[in-house]
Amino acid sequence: MQVERVQGGYVQPEIIDLEDGTGCLFRLHESDISEDGVKILADLLTDQAQCWAPRPAGTVGPVINVVWERVPAPSARLPIGVDERPGSITYLVDPSLISQRAADYLSRLDTERSPYWQRVPKGHHGDNAASS
Repeated sequence: MQVERVQGGYVQPEIIDLEDGTGCLFRLHESDISEDGVKILADLLTDQAQCWAPRPAGTVGPVINVVWERVPAPSARLPIGVDERPGSITYLVDPSLISQRAADYLSRLDTERSPYWQRVPKGHHGDNAASS
């Protein structure tokens, strides 16, 4: 999973599926993500991707509510955490990493994309762990 911090004129956050099947690119404007947030978010998303795979072509699953919530120091060790349940995923992110605007936008994008992905056993992707 990749995270790109875009400079220049404002662009809304977007999630782009990479054509080579190696994962997704999360593009966020520099006003929406800190320099530290790029690596931290990429690491989290890469770890999460090990538990998800695209659904077979032509199939759609249930909508999973995804929320990006900005909370100060979600963990004593980490500035970001995940609360994953059967019908929802909540990313707990320190406000210093992403803006409220980006958190709201990513929540909407991830929720819209959720029916096209399915949970799989961690490590299901083998050597291609970032393929979702």
